Amino acid sequence: MRRATLVLLLAAVAAPGARAQPATSRFWRPEERTLVTDLSGVTAVAATQMVVYAATRDALAVYDRYALTLREVVGTIDGYPGGRVTAMVADPNDDTAWLGGVGGWAAYQPMNRRFDGGQLPGSADQAILDASDPSRGAYFHTQAGWYFVPRLGIAAEPARDVPPPGRRIAALSSQELLSRAPAFEAVRLRIQRDPQLRTWRITSVAMPPASTDAFVATDGNGLYKVDVTSYDTQRFPSGLLAAETGAVAAGGDEVCAGVDARFRSIRRGVSCFSTDLSRFSYYEGNPVTGLPGTIIRRLLVTRAAVWAATDQGVLRLDRGSGTVRQFDTRNGLPSFDVRALAPAPDGVWIGTARGLAVVPDSDAEVRATASLMLDAGVLALATRDDTLWLGTPVGPYLLPPGADAPVSAAPDHPELAVPIVALAFKGDTLLAATDSRLAWWAAGEWHEAALPAPSIGQFTAAAADAAGFWVAGTLGLGFYQPARAAWRALAAAGDVPQPVNDVAASRDYVWAATPLGVVRRERRVLAP
Repeated sequence: MRRATLVLLLAAVAAPGARAQPATSRFWRPEERTLVTDLSGVTAVAATQMVVYAATRDALAVYDRYALTLREVVGTIDGYPGGRVTAMVADPNDDTAWLGGVGGWAAYQPMNRRFDGGQLPGSADQAILDASDPSRGAYFHTQAGWYFVPRLGIAAEPARDVPPPGRRIAALSSQELLSRAPAFEAVRLRIQRDPQLRTWRITSVAMPPASTDAFVATDGNGLYKVDVTSYDTQRFPSGLLAAETGAVAAGGDEVCAGVDARFRSIRRGVSCFSTDLSRFSYYEGNPVTGLPGTIIRRLLVTRAAVWAATDQGVLRLDRGSGTVRQFDTRNGLPSFDVRALAPAPDGVWIGTARGLAVVPDSDAEVRATASLMLDAGVLALATRDDTLWLGTPVGPYLLPPGADAPVSAAPDHPELAVPIVALAFKGDTLLAATDSRLAWWAAGEWHEAALPAPSIGQFTAAAADAAGFWVAGTLGLGFYQPARAAWRALAAAGDVPQPVNDVAASRDYVWAATPLGVVRRERRVLAP
């Protein structure tokens, strides 16, 4: 049903002049939120002297033309109509982007991040501007002929004065690019073949007037800048490996997001990127088999590696070499089924369905240095000083330094003898989450936490921040301060895609893993 809806693309504006704008929130402004998603499948591209636009199924990427960095990503939660954009052109005077698709058109005004749109009869295969007056409006060609939408217009009208070919600003086909730059054939394979040796199709080319830069889009390998005099080729950041994100973790100035086989994406694995979105790197494993495992449940970023908890053991992804190591029962883990990760003094704590282990944070051939079988297994982990806290199916437990086995952390609280799905420490305060309740521990005492209003659904994950805790749920994201019993919750459709599968916090941002990608939000909006 979702795919069928997306096919309507810009016809999300059911009547001419309808506004495809997101729901507003009393907590944030649109510029305080950025969607990090899959930008590799580009269906249309447009460029001006300052910016390059790349249209994908779920987002419009806005790049700095010269720095080759992401300025912003405008997703469906920001008003982007979604679906397949089949034609696009940009006004060189004010950078307005005109988009055409199946049954509709849209105009994006970057100054106020606004989409306007209306209907078209059929599917647009061309979008052009008049080079002599580009700000007058846009022309769209469909099976029914040419249509014109005036600037600030609300409806497409049959066009009677279509600019001749020599007076058009428009995208090029790959054949038209070859006619202008015959040596492009020599670098074509560099653009169409990715590191996993998959080959992708060129979908669109933009070449601004009086420019030697060609911006070449592919349907799975992202967007490239090609200088048609030197044929130097550079790739723009292409976002995540896939949009649907199940796990996210932050470490220093880097964030990592995991996509697994449950989402049936062509590309899957772990994407890591700087918090300013200027650098991206990827871990996809073997070109033939990919990363081991079907599910990536949690991620942990250490100084040397990125660790992934999967249903086929724990994976160590070396941040320097990119090599992948798999640890499972053959290396001393109690179970293949890994549920949780936490930093240990000499490595990483590994929580599995049958017990606990420690693995050194090294790329050497090592085994688990400690292994502890537990009847109940482990669902969540958190550390404070040298003590490890465990969320188990029968409540919270702790493992003091040198102890042979964990002990119950809430022996006098039978209400907590239920599955603990998330744990997080802020200073000396611990937050523990079941799927429907929250409790916090400080100074040896447990306290029941108030629930957020509006509800954020069943709890899925928690992360500590300087002033409190971020809590993810199936219906949204919340920030909780135990000392004040204060909540701020984002649960509206326009606030955050649902469900929120995981959450992480860095110095300036909070990161939410969702079906549409990772949502980066300025933490000051909700956290004092």
